[in-house]
Amino acid sequence: MSWRGDLRERIVATGRAGSALGRRIRSRAQREVASVRSLPLWVRQTMACAFIFALILGASKADRGLAVRVADFARNAVTADLTWEEVKEFATGLPEKVRSLAALDLRDFWSRAVTANKEEMAWPVMGEITSYFGWRPNPDSPGMSLHQGIDIAAPKGTKVAAVLDGVVSSVRQSPQFGLVVEIDHGGGISTVYGHLDTALVQEGDKLHRGDYLGTVGDSGNATGSHLHFEVRKDGIEVDPMTLLPPLVKGP
Repeated sequence: MSWRGDLRERIVATGRAGSALGRRIRSRAQREVASVRSLPLWVRQTMACAFIFALILGASKADRGLAVRVADFARNAVTADLTWEEVKEFATGLPEKVRSLAALDLRDFWSRAVTANKEEMAWPVMGEITSYFGWRPNPDSPGMSLHQGIDIAAPKGTKVAAVLDGVVSSVRQSPQFGLVVEIDHGGGISTVYGHLDTALVQEGDKLHRGDYLGTVGDSGNATGSHLHFEVRKDGIEVDPMTLLPPLVKGP
């Protein structure tokens, strides 16, 4: 047999072996898909929700326990070759896991992850939010600029409260924000209160959550009486609306 004939036979044999392997893989995949589809819809949906919860719980630095077990399973699902039996075993225990997850209070998870403080922030002053964190048109020039906090409208002279315990790190004048008080809360967290009319504290003062630090004004580059409020983590501005408690409307 010539080398060409031998090569043709080898190619044909390889093709047959590849086709057989492909059929086996497809058959196995079809069986696995059929097994997955045989699960009740609520089980498949709950498994998807469990993985999402795992991400939330992990980001919140929750206590060890359920969060760790669910996160470990999610991690193993993408780093290890899990068997279908292991998946079914996990799914069997989902109802109890879901009941445990449903009992958790997720409201302050993000706040704890950022501030490392279990105590909920207080609102510095109550009023309408007139400008949120993010990009906005410049009020007196073309283009956009990043608004690094929120603006809360309030009458001039309204008292402004510290949102958490901390130490006054700065009382200063700013061309943009006028009279400013900054508080260091520890753990890399600081808050900034701008456009104040008066400051009731001085650098080095220790404040508790809810203590008054100044009054609302329109100092600096302000078009009306309001408080400019910022939260910073390691010097980087964080959207205060993700950390403050929800506003309660109505009586």
